[in-house]
Amino acid sequence: MKNRILYLNLYLGLIGFAAASILLALDLPFMKAWFYCFAWWSFLLIVDSLNVRRRGTSPLAESASRFFFAGFLSVPVWLVFELFNLRLKNWSYHGLPGSLPERWLGYFIAFATVIPAVWELALFFQGFLKDSKKVRFRFPVGPFLLRASFMLGVVFLALSLAWPRLFFPLVWLGFVFFLEPVNYLRHAPSFFKDLENSRGRQLASWALAGLAAGLVWELLNYWAGSHWEYFIPYLNFGKVFQMPVFGYGGFITFGLEVFAAFALLVSIDQGLRRKRLWRALFWAGLLAFDVFCFYLIDKGTVL
Repeated sequence: MKNRILYLNLYLGLIGFAAASILLALDLPFMKAWFYCFAWWSFLLIVDSLNVRRRGTSPLAESASRFFFAGFLSVPVWLVFELFNLRLKNWSYHGLPGSLPERWLGYFIAFATVIPAVWELALFFQGFLKDSKKVRFRFPVGPFLLRASFMLGVVFLALSLAWPRLFFPLVWLGFVFFLEPVNYLRHAPSFFKDLENSRGRQLASWALAGLAAGLVWELLNYWAGSHWEYFIPYLNFGKVFQMPVFGYGGFITFGLEVFAAFALLVSIDQGLRRKRLWRALFWAGLLAFDVFCFYLIDKGTVL
């Protein structure tokens, strides 16, 4: 029964996407505001069903609760970049609902797609990639590399905040160097660990997933009534949809940042499973962070 539903999700997703597109074309005010959310969640159903058909499994097939927990974690992960944008001012939001409850609900539903989208696409691409069976080179990971990577991440993020007009691209790389040593030392999933064992498929698939997700994000955003617009210093030209063409390079490393942040938060949550009070405080803290950032977005990013 479960497999039937997962196979059926392909058609439900296609119908949902088509219905949202038709209602948007008819200029329905509700769909102008909510097209992005309806289209993205329909797209997730489609990709998840494709993963079931190709791989025999998918995030929803393995654990629906973990899939939606990934959506919950997705919101604060993306909001970290929203906080950086208050300084960088690389994008602004337009045409959002005037009602605060509706607008904040829209933030949550839209931002909750980030990790599930990149995760689903990474698994999809993994089906086409293979790790080399013959080990030719092992990537040595030692204390010096871990310290250097962590400090490089700190420097990249600090530069992006100190001189945003010059170093704004570094925010899309800094979190990889910052979080990977932490995950490696916590024995959480890590690209460093994969490369140490001569496995590069996961890194390649998440990088490709970031780029693919970025293309879909920009495609849907271009047609949505509630949308974002970019202004990127010295690279604000050659736009594909709303995004300047060089900006798509940031989606590649963003896919890696999503993996690292997701791995860290899941690792923290698992470490708190036997400490119910601390786990509840962890979840409550994430929700409080969401609300605080929604308020700041309203003040600094919405036009």
